Amino acid sequence: MPALEPLLLAAGLAATALTLLSAGLAGFRLAKHRAAPQREALRIISGLTRDGLKQTAPQSSDRLARAALTRIWALTDPVITRQRQLLEQNGELQRRYGQARALIDLMAEFNETMQLAAVLDRLSFGLSRFFAGDGVAIWIRASQGQFELAVKVAEEFPSSLNPHDRWVSTVMAGDVGLVLPFWLDREMPCMAAPLLDAQAHRIGIVALTSRRRPAYTVEDGAFLRTVIGHAALAIQNATMYEFIDTLSRVDPLTGLQNRREFDRLLQQALADAQQAGQQVSLIMADIDHFKGINDRFGHQEGDRALQQIGRLIQSVPRRATDGAFRIGGEEFAVLMGDTDKSGAVALSETLRGVTEGAKLLASGGPVTVSLGVATFPADGIDATALVAAADRALYQAKAGGRNRVEAA
Repeated sequence: MPALEPLLLAAGLAATALTLLSAGLAGFRLAKHRAAPQREALRIISGLTRDGLKQTAPQSSDRLARAALTRIWALTDPVITRQRQLLEQNGELQRRYGQARALIDLMAEFNETMQLAAVLDRLSFGLSRFFAGDGVAIWIRASQGQFELAVKVAEEFPSSLNPHDRWVSTVMAGDVGLVLPFWLDREMPCMAAPLLDAQAHRIGIVALTSRRRPAYTVEDGAFLRTVIGHAALAIQNATMYEFIDTLSRVDPLTGLQNRREFDRLLQQALADAQQAGQQVSLIMADIDHFKGINDRFGHQEGDRALQQIGRLIQSVPRRATDGAFRIGGEEFAVLMGDTDKSGAVALSETLRGVTEGAKLLASGGPVTVSLGVATFPADGIDATALVAAADRALYQAKAGGRNRVEAA
């Protein structure tokens, strides 16, 4: 009996151990089963992405896990909303930065020229770039009141606008509203604003049309006016420069080109004629007894005679290569490209006869002119020689009795 006690004790211990192991396995299985929803929630959370948060919260069969996921998704909504706002603000800032850089570049382009046509050209192409290649047109108010097309980009536009047209009047008033221009297809959106100079004078119209966008926005209109405002000073400077440049090239009394322009254009005409193998004729004209006109009728009548002769001489040139000039007190010149001597002599004789028959003075007294003709290259191969030949012919006409034409 005593020998059996150890065996019974060992058997009891083994049974107890087996019971504990079975209970532990059962507990582990139960814990694993109960923790499955939590592990699934943790798996979902650990695999979250930014796009995943934008979707609805995933469902779970476990109440606590479902509540936790719902709470997490609820907390992320303000973050996502703020992120969206920041992205939109960043996009707006990027757009404004791009516009500011484009404006700076455009202002630099304006500074490269003092010609109005070049300023308007840069303005139109700059606007087209700003608005992704949209059509742009700029009309300038002419002396007759019409608006003449100065430049266009990407689309076709009318060459002139009637100032009394409803759309034109509305744009110049600064309120485009819903009025559509007569020349535009109604399927195309249009945006327009007055073109201003530095004094805020409305000197023209800028218009844009698009085949890419459904409509222009209020922000687009504001930006257009901003660009026009920045261009105003460049336009004013170019206009002033051209006015001063014109004064430096034109005789203020007769409106003819002056001696400076005569020297420049004569050199250019001779170079072009030499390259093309053509002739150039030069007519020099001088009012006969001009000092006597001043002495007898006064300088006011003398100025009137100069103006009338200037108008007659200005009618002689017929082509872009021709030009009329006042090169001295009572001395004039006519430059005629691609014209031989016989043609120049015939025109000179016509001018002489018209002058003789016209009543250029208020008193009705006669005014006559003497003319000399020389032709390149026969009478001179350069400007100095050609002018000298025409001057000699003019002297011969004076010495021969005046009111006549002589050729070199």
